[in-house]
Amino acid sequence: MSVPDYPVISIATPSFNQASYICETIESVLSQEGAFEIEYFIVDGGSTDGSVEIIQEYAERLKRGKYETRCAGVRLEWTSARDSGQADAINRALRKASGSFASYINSDDLYSPGAFASVIRTFAENPAADFVYGDGDVIDEGGGLQWEWLSRPYDHRVMTSYHFLWNDFTNYIMQQATFWRTSVHKKIGLFDETFHFALDVEYWIRAGHAGLNLVHIPEKLGKFRMIQGTKSLSSPVAFWSDYLEIFRRYRRDGSLHKFFAFYYFDLMRYKECNLAVAREAAEHVFRRWAVLPDDEQRKLREQSGRGYSIACFLIANELQKRGEFRQAQAAIRMARAGGSKAGLHPAVLYWRLKQLLGSAGSRLLDRAADRLIAIYRRNRFDYRYQLKRSV
Repeated sequence: MSVPDYPVISIATPSFNQASYICETIESVLSQEGAFEIEYFIVDGGSTDGSVEIIQEYAERLKRGKYETRCAGVRLEWTSARDSGQADAINRALRKASGSFASYINSDDLYSPGAFASVIRTFAENPAADFVYGDGDVIDEGGGLQWEWLSRPYDHRVMTSYHFLWNDFTNYIMQQATFWRTSVHKKIGLFDETFHFALDVEYWIRAGHAGLNLVHIPEKLGKFRMIQGTKSLSSPVAFWSDYLEIFRRYRRDGSLHKFFAFYYFDLMRYKECNLAVAREAAEHVFRRWAVLPDDEQRKLREQSGRGYSIACFLIANELQKRGEFRQAQAAIRMARAGGSKAGLHPAVLYWRLKQLLGSAGSRLLDRAADRLIAIYRRNRFDYRYQLKRSV
């Protein structure tokens, strides 16, 4: 009797000092049930907190047949050595992948039960699909449900956009619930190791830009753990450097000023409305672009200056709402001092309208705008986090 030819799914886990959670992560991979084989690579960055001992124990149990698997077979390969970051660790694993399908899961996140079987079935039913991604749960450090994450069908225009009313609405693909055919590696390469925060988002966008087919299924495939001190919660502006590089690559020339505006606006709020400090803090973005041709750097500087002026109007509106009128006027002076024109951006028009309406009219306008924004967010953004308002 011939041995059935089972599909193989290759999974990568980059790991570094996550001993408190890595056991659950490994279990979420090894406990997957179905007619498939699992090829599992754990790439540890030289942990010193007991993670290595946990990984080694699982490897030994599998080798000795002491772990009861629920699929056609599991092979676990692991290393522990210093690497240059998350993308480097993932790529090291993916270069060894021999499966037809691949995914990665961080050492504090989880796959949902039945995820692999569902994904492999979806790929079989959709031969043209290059990626399959689903929904999932956001959990806290102890595994408690915070809210549900609902993804949506791929839209390249939205994925390469940002808006202060949308925020994470533009990053709606849940990484922990995303899988792809390994043939994708030959089409668009592996993860970009220059990205530290948004390496996953850049990969999905690169795939969409190349015309690959990303299929969403309304099933829970993963769990994203929110932990204080990790990259996701390190800073409200931490992701911006990566996102500005994404916009530079995938948006048309001349459109970056509006993204710079929201970047500077976020920086100003993070720096307690110290506009000069925010401008200085943004310089690290340009260090990333030092290798670009001089002409392109000059254009980026122009876009940055225009964005900064718009951000000053945005923060002036915020300051005026808080009754900090002197600081608001200072922000407007900063907007005009650099010589970069903010043009007819909505933030500029809103500020001018408020000056015409006076203080009483401005308060009414702000209340009306806040109500409209709340309605907009509820219908366009918050619906994706179904339990967020009730926990």
